[in-house]
Amino acid sequence: MRRTLATLTASAVLIPLAVTAMPGAASAATNTLTVHVYDRAGAKVKTYVYVTNLSTGADYTLTSNKARKLPKGTYIAGAEIQPGDGTSTLGARTVKVSGTSSTVIDGRNGRLVEPAISPAVEEPVVSTTARICVGSNLLVHSWGAGRRYVIPNSSEKLRFTLATTWQQNAAAPSYTSLDTVKGLPKGYRKTVQRSSLVPVKITARAESRSDRESQRVYLVSKANGCAQGLIADGRSGVGGFSAPAYLTPGKWQFQGETTRASSIRDRTLVSGGSYSVKFFSAGRGPSRDLPYTRYRTLFFEPHGMFTDPGFAGVTNFAHDGWSHVAGVKTSTTLTKGGKTLQKQTLESDYFPRVERFTYPLKTSGWYGLTVHAKRTDPPAGQLSYRTSARFRFHADPKKTQVAPVYLTRFTPAGLNLQNAAGPGSSTDVTLTLERQSQNGVKAGTAPKVKTMTAWASYDNGATWKKTTLKKSGSKWVATVKNPKSGYVTLRAKVTDTKGNSSDITIYRAYKIA
Repeated sequence: MRRTLATLTASAVLIPLAVTAMPGAASAATNTLTVHVYDRAGAKVKTYVYVTNLSTGADYTLTSNKARKLPKGTYIAGAEIQPGDGTSTLGARTVKVSGTSSTVIDGRNGRLVEPAISPAVEEPVVSTTARICVGSNLLVHSWGAGRRYVIPNSSEKLRFTLATTWQQNAAAPSYTSLDTVKGLPKGYRKTVQRSSLVPVKITARAESRSDRESQRVYLVSKANGCAQGLIADGRSGVGGFSAPAYLTPGKWQFQGETTRASSIRDRTLVSGGSYSVKFFSAGRGPSRDLPYTRYRTLFFEPHGMFTDPGFAGVTNFAHDGWSHVAGVKTSTTLTKGGKTLQKQTLESDYFPRVERFTYPLKTSGWYGLTVHAKRTDPPAGQLSYRTSARFRFHADPKKTQVAPVYLTRFTPAGLNLQNAAGPGSSTDVTLTLERQSQNGVKAGTAPKVKTMTAWASYDNGATWKKTTLKKSGSKWVATVKNPKSGYVTLRAKVTDTKGNSSDITIYRAYKIA
């Protein structure tokens, strides 16, 4: 998708409103297009102009007021006009290029975009994202606060999409409307009813020093057509927040971000429904990745050792369940019969290195795979800064299968927005056993659990205290008695009836405050 850039320069030269087309001589060897752009005061503006060939779909970027060689054909040219007074005007024109051709995008023809909400929001802060598309393909767009204008154009080729968010203040509910119309309207004055919007509770918690870490959740449209990928104003806070938002029904993506972590949730919002999305809860740990055998080789992909609870990890980039943290170092060791077969160390900066641990298996037998992971540059008070996974399993090089082990996910209940429990309190931690297919290898029959044990540590894993553990359906609930201060490290080991086991640890899973 193409985004507009800031205006480059502007001059105060006034010119008459005109559209000129000067066909070249029949023998002209080249065809050129000049797009003249003027702001709402009539001053010539130097900015980028985005041009699409209607026959081929080819895109070009021009500088306004300068001739550009183009193939002969019919084009749509679009631009955003930002004169520096806080306003923004979008416009697009259809033009035939043959010989020496030109057209004008004139901000003086812009009509004010005035969306409204009923009942009205008192003293609202209003932000908008507006875009012009050629069919469903983005041509040019504008976002942020300030007054928006659009230059009318009735072309059936054009679409105008507008996302508007009204909010009284950072703590108040936000209301986001999304709308697409054919052509460029002669002034947009639609009113959205609050009752037509769908409520979503957005929660983002703090993973480190609550007075320093900021969180933001972006709203991204997943609707088809011109609205696809449009980013609307979202919610943000410092030290964690939980806030109500109301959105137009349809498909949305919620992108949670801190300076060191990202997670994504896709939701289809249906009228009459009520939804919630949560980011950065306590217990960020190993997710999805299990050892598996294929082509007489053992594989392991240590990508998701710090995954947001309830998310799938980094295997499906920018889609539902995607989650990762910045700066991770993993160390993977494979053993058999007490002998080390292979070691591998991986380190990534912002995005994870999607690289496999592999080892050619020669014989069947019992293997041990240990993975230690740590964040390479954790800030003060960082939760889940280290994790580990220890697997013991029987593998046969002749079989294609996921190792018969589980990943344990930890979900502490009753924590505040800083992922903290009260001093001396008790916290119930739900333990969920997960198995997923690995790179096309099906998970297969779930192993039958023989024993499940959980521990808590208050000295970062130096000593452990066994927790009370109760079965609750297909899950377990561990009751952890919290100390008066510090952090709580969590560990759980599950063994099946054949001796396969997994032992998962999250260091400083949550804190006491």
